[in-house]
Amino acid sequence: MYETLFSLSSPAMVFWILLIVLPFWRVTRWLANSAIFPIYLAALYAVGIIAAILSNGLGFVSDFNSSEGIIRLLSNPDFALIVWIHVLCFDQAVGHYVYRDNMEHRYVPLPLQSVLLFFVLMFGPVGFLCYLILREVRRRGKRSAG
Repeated sequence: MYETLFSLSSPAMVFWILLIVLPFWRVTRWLANSAIFPIYLAALYAVGIIAAILSNGLGFVSDFNSSEGIIRLLSNPDFALIVWIHVLCFDQAVGHYVYRDNMEHRYVPLPLQSVLLFFVLMFGPVGFLCYLILREVRRRGKRSAG
């Protein structure tokens, strides 16, 4: 079942390509405004985590407080796939935020937005941090110029 959920998560890559390559296309804008891909990934994750809880109970939560526990959890292939969908979902949500915020306010030029979205896709928090730093630099520049 978890491999099926993993396979079902792959269409989210299409949205990343649209965000990065075709940010002005009306389909891209509609998909971003609807947030359909993060919702879709969240639903897949919900199915996976509920199935894991129903079959294993909530005991795995006690593993969250140690590195050994996390390693043990991630060594379970089913749990690792659920965690991967969790990561995909949050990266997708952050990508949506960066896209929508920048398309509204134009803190960075679109080519740089595409680079930042690629960083969010590949390196999650690093891409998000880069965007936030550049956004703040741009905001301060506008305040001091105005």
